[in-house]
Amino acid sequence: MTPSWDYLLMNDDDPEQRIAELERQLANERRIAELERELAEAKAAAGQHRVQSVDGSRAHTPVDDERARQFADELLEGMRTGASPGLEGPRAEEVTRLRDALRRAAADAGMSQEQLDGALQHANVTVRHGSSLVYHSPDPQDFGQFRTARFRPTLHRLGGMVGAFIGVLGMCVGGAAALTAVFPSSALWMSPIVCSSPHELAYNTSQYSYKPGQSGTSVAFQCVSDAGSYDVNSFLVDGIQSLLFAVLVGIGVVVYRAIRGRPRMSL
Repeated sequence: MTPSWDYLLMNDDDPEQRIAELERQLANERRIAELERELAEAKAAAGQHRVQSVDGSRAHTPVDDERARQFADELLEGMRTGASPGLEGPRAEEVTRLRDALRRAAADAGMSQEQLDGALQHANVTVRHGSSLVYHSPDPQDFGQFRTARFRPTLHRLGGMVGAFIGVLGMCVGGAAALTAVFPSSALWMSPIVCSSPHELAYNTSQYSYKPGQSGTSVAFQCVSDAGSYDVNSFLVDGIQSLLFAVLVGIGVVVYRAIRGRPRMSL
């Protein structure tokens, strides 16, 4: 039984009324089809709008951008001044831990505390899509200053080491040459090193004049035995004598530092 069509059976003699009723039903069906299409489009738009964030928690909103910006600003301010962050910022102990870690890293990189404070004062934050934070880097001029400050201690340290080595080497060579010239017998200890058995090291001295009224003494070393003699290179003698002088200087420095480091007894 179909009650909705009863009136059509009862009104078969009125064609105009039947046509009007059919047109009304067709209009309703078209309206239903249009509503279904609009509903499908609305669902599709809603599905595209409900795009979740990277972590899959929920959709991104402008409020998230504002909270991210506040969090970053309070974190940066805490890193600059050490002040306690607000409600939207990180915890105070986290800021303290980050400040200590940043200070140690800057010290290892050769930056002073003033340079680190300047870098933090020039830093700012930009919030991009979602909660992505972008910290602006310093100017190229500032980077050049930091890079120079980082490598300056290394260069100074290297230059100091090279200068100290050259100074000690010159002192040893000069001291050994002076000692050999004044006391040639001080080089006879190296006879087993520079002479083959049964030869022994000996020296000859001779006077020479290089300017009227001024003269000098030259020393020549030889390995001598009953079978004969042969000359010894003077540079070899000076080099071995310099090594001995360097050992004596090193022992003197160690003894001096040991005496200086010994605690003094109070009277």
